[in-house]
Amino acid sequence: MSLRFSINLDLDALDHRVEAAIPEALAMGMEHIREVAAPLTPIETGRLVGSAEVSVDGDRAALTWAGPYARYQNERLDLRHEHGQAKFADTALLTGGPKAVEIVGEQIKRAL
Repeated sequence: MSLRFSINLDLDALDHRVEAAIPEALAMGMEHIREVAAPLTPIETGRLVGSAEVSVDGDRAALTWAGPYARYQNERLDLRHEHGQAKFADTALLTGGPKAVEIVGEQIKRAL
């Protein structure tokens, strides 16, 4: 008596499901970084923290802050803030990045 197992993997279907899941997964990961950045963002009027926006284009995601002073506030180490800090974007990426990657991985795993 013999025992036989057969597995038929449709790798093209898996590939399509992963590709379809990537944009939403990236958006969720980048939203996490935005959430980490919000309490670190300098606040004077609230416009800077409120301007943070996540965008996704295919397999690329970006987090941007509008306004001419966003880079200035992030880069200038000599500024003193009552609320928030310099390098708010950098710090959010460094501290929130590992969890963001985990979120992306979890979402892609769900697509499988």
